[in-house]
This record gives sequence, structure tokens and C-alpha cells, in this order.
Amino acid sequence: MKEAIRAGFPSTISFPEDLARLCDWTEANGYPISGDFELRADDGEAIYWWFRSHAVDDRLAQFGAGPDGSLYCIWRQDDGRQPIVHLGSEGDGLMVLARDMREFIILLAIGYEEIGFDDLESPPQDADGINREFQKWVEETFGVGIPAAGNELVERAGREQDDFAAFVNAIVSEDG
Repeated sequence: MKEAIRAGFPSTISFPEDLARLCDWTEANGYPISGDFELRADDGEAIYWWFRSHAVDDRLAQFGAGPDGSLYCIWRQDDGRQPIVHLGSEGDGLMVLARDMREFIILLAIGYEEIGFDDLESPPQDADGINREFQKWVEETFGVGIPAAGNELVERAGREQDDFAAFVNAIVSEDG
């Protein structure tokens, strides 16, 4: 899994060590990691068909997906920052989720069903769906606590990054 995901990354985006750790944990423990999130390599088509363009081939690296076809990607910004973003399958849910892969893994550990669409100001609605083993691994591996809700992580990430929706809409309107 790790090598397949790495192979789908453009040369302009580095493969985070924390993503390698998440891949290793998933291979050892299986799914679910958190809610409906799955690690998924870029097949060379998903990002192209989302944008109907190759304009972002060197700017986005897919590493995950939701059950509806939503994409989880690393977005390379002009200044080199690489936050984690969500692209909803229907052109909705455009958002920066985390400043980096480690913060995304912490967000995953909270246990939301669908991070890109759930109410991140509240704890997950289905406490039974929270993967306690994954939470324990995150806490031990990264020396962090798991917040009850994800809004602070996502809001901070959104404030500190470029406007992802504007980036996407500029590409779509350029090529549309």
C-alpha cells in the first residue's frame, strides 16, 4: 500500500514519513482506520477527472478517499507548504483539513465518519465507531492527546494556508 501511494505522488511533493507510518499501521491492523476514510493511491485518473484537467498534476498528491469518491490530498502551495485538503466528489467540501500529515492523523483519530462533511465543532456522533486502538497508537507514536472535536485543528489550518476553494475554482473556471 505504502509503495503504491508513494508511486502516485508527483515528484514535486514529498512523501511524508507520517504517511508511511499510517500506511504501516493500517497494513498491520486493517480497516477501519477512522470512519469511512481509506488510504488510496492515485490511479492517475481520479484527480484528472475531478478537475477535467492536468493543470494540478504537480500540485496535488492523493493518498486517501471517502466512500462517495471524495479525495484526500496533499496540496503543494507556491511557498512549499503542504497542507492536507479535502475535495468532495460533487465539487463540494473544498477545505484545508490540516497543516500537515501529522495533524491530519490526529484529526482522523478523533473518529469522524466523514471528515469532509461531518460537524467538526462537535465530537463524532457515533462513539461506537471510534477506533480506540488507532487513537492509542496516535497518542503513543506522536506523543499527543486526541481532541474531542476537530474544529480547532481545521480552523487553524484554514487560517494559515492559502484559500483552497479559490485555488480549485480558478483551475476549474480556467479549464472549464
